[in-house]
Amino acid sequence: MVKYSAANLLDEELSFIGSTDFISKMIYKMTKTSTVSLKIEVPLNLYLRAEVLCEDIMELSEMPFHQNNLMNLLYNDFLLHAKKNPDPMAIFNLLNRLEKEIGKESSFQQQAGTTTFNRLQREKRQQMKILDCSMRRKSALRGEVILADMEDVQEAHGYTLERVFELLYIDFIEKFKRGGTKDTIENILYLIDDLH
Repeated sequence: MVKYSAANLLDEELSFIGSTDFISKMIYKMTKTSTVSLKIEVPLNLYLRAEVLCEDIMELSEMPFHQNNLMNLLYNDFLLHAKKNPDPMAIFNLLNRLEKEIGKESSFQQQAGTTTFNRLQREKRQQMKILDCSMRRKSALRGEVILADMEDVQEAHGYTLERVFELLYIDFIEKFKRGGTKDTIENILYLIDDLH
């Protein structure tokens, strides 16, 4: 079976569900409510920008708010989107679009003898930072199920839960830096206020 994260929760879940012995059932019940940790790789410059954002939110809310909280908010938003639009092809297209948009530098080059410009994109070379992201096992498993469903419409798509987190994080911080996410801080404050 394909692994959709380093935690490989889907495979583990399927083996526990099919088990009939008492010890396996106990382990299954204990792990069902646990948390998992994934390693996420993000560009260092975006990590620093996200760190400043988290500090701003902490100061405004007077509550702890760290990068792990931010990543979980972004991921929960992704899961909510998938619940409301359970089309695996639409989710695949969303991830593909994010994959194409992030990590690239754009420039424009004028076509010879015309007033037309072509947009050129090239990969940015960036220093990376590895983050540990912990989340509820149930949420991580839901993400793996979404990725497994995508196999029906796009076989061997290659997306993992770690890559989904990276795409969501990078896209969000890039847009935030450019001012493309209006009311971001207010929305996050509202969400964390609801949690407490």
